[in-house]
Amino acid sequence: MKHITQVSLFCAISLLMLSACQTTDSHQKPTILVGDISYSEVVKTYPYFQAASSKTQESVESIEKLKTVSQATQLTVYFGVWCHDSIREVPQLVKLLEEVKNPNISYQLISLDKTKQEPQGRARANNILYTPTIVVSQAGKELGRIIEKPEQDLATDLINILH
Repeated sequence: MKHITQVSLFCAISLLMLSACQTTDSHQKPTILVGDISYSEVVKTYPYFQAASSKTQESVESIEKLKTVSQATQLTVYFGVWCHDSIREVPQLVKLLEEVKNPNISYQLISLDKTKQEPQGRARANNILYTPTIVVSQAGKELGRIIEKPEQDLATDLINILH
């Protein structure tokens, strides 16, 4: 009888310990941050962005040309943390801009929900249909877009839009 009590107690404690290990409700959906977000916030909240890598080799010639851009250039990046193209392209873009180190080229990240919207309505106002969409502007005027993935590589596509 003592042995049965010990086995029962052991089983009960084991079940309690196993149930305590479950930290998330399987019916709970992960939070998707939407709106303006910094890349450091993206990586902190969604570490798989930092782990993402692209096999794309950027054009050395285009990188050098990006270093010489003298006009203020704004890249507005509409993306989804849930989108495989965004997970591939956004880290690649940030890596490229860090390499270029041109103070005339800035970027803004706008995270969209799965309906490709965000609270300020900029995605709808700018007719964003696919993610990521990188809108390239100078002096408040849109010069072009890179939609989902570059035609060649990010550096070359940016140079083609700027020239």
